[in-house]
Amino acid sequence: MSQPTINFGTNANQSVISTHSKTILREMLNHAGLDSCLITSTSRTPADQARVMFNNLKAHGVAAQKALYAAAGDQVIDVYSAKKAEGKTEAQIKAAMEAKIKAIGPEKVSRHCADPAVLNVVDIAPSSIANKHAFENAVNVAKNSGKVSRFITPHNGDPAYHIEIPQP
Repeated sequence: MSQPTINFGTNANQSVISTHSKTILREMLNHAGLDSCLITSTSRTPADQARVMFNNLKAHGVAAQKALYAAAGDQVIDVYSAKKAEGKTEAQIKAAMEAKIKAIGPEKVSRHCADPAVLNVVDIAPSSIANKHAFENAVNVAKNSGKVSRFITPHNGDPAYHIEIPQP
């Protein structure tokens, strides 16, 4: 099998994904017998995090997002709910969410906001994975070996395959 291709979506900053992480991702793709994947999200600024949370809240609702986030993220979701109830504009709601993310500490709200020199976080589009079962098994093998610290599947409420890779 040739070297699997890692593609990046428009909102994914490929410059923050290390060679170490790309090697692990390719190992998982090889293990699953897959040719490629599409990374839709990587490291995020507080503004990016607010945008993503806003869009997911709009698409999936408050309850679904509260099930996905911990207490810090829930505080940001509460800002969304409050500002929406006040009739604020989309830009005003996102600005208020971003301010809350900064106040809490971005890395506490989402690991996507962690320092990429310490932790690479990627979301992979499920639509880019031809054999989901084989891919999930391959990621779990990498997790069990310590190469991946956290793995959330679309079955657990995340819209993507969320993978966290500690950096050496």
